[in-house]
Amino acid sequence: MFIHIFIASCIALINAASIVSHSQSYPLPQPGVLGPKTNITIGNKVIAPDGFERSATLVDGTFPGPLIISQKGDNFAIEVINQLTDDTMFKSTSIHWHGLYQNGTNYADGASFVTQCPIAQNHSFLHTFSVPNQAGTYWYHSHYSVQYASIAQIS
Repeated sequence: MFIHIFIASCIALINAASIVSHSQSYPLPQPGVLGPKTNITIGNKVIAPDGFERSATLVDGTFPGPLIISQKGDNFAIEVINQLTDDTMFKSTSIHWHGLYQNGTNYADGASFVTQCPIAQNHSFLHTFSVPNQAGTYWYHSHYSVQYASIAQIS
């Protein structure tokens, strides 16, 4: 009896996961939500996420950074603008699109000194890529030294 309930539960979970992964739309615009064609600005701001103020590297001045949403098969065109100013930190940056396959667009993967040069202060880089066969939730982050620009999701 227990085996039958377990198998039925597993099948229900598989169906629930497929419903989530095949979700067709998200209402845009929402505060803090961006689409697959957008600009994001990397800058410094003093924040206190744990009660202690410190300068941080943020995306669009928010912590966590904005959510980027898209549909399976969308083409991305995300311009990353570097406006870092804090002299106590590195002023170059990069954004890595974690888990998104960059087949044919390695130059837009954001892995500093591996597939892309870092973005210099007061410069920008247009990341253009597509993910025709991927659905799910991914995340983006800085890929430059110990810098960890505000973590955010791509759904």
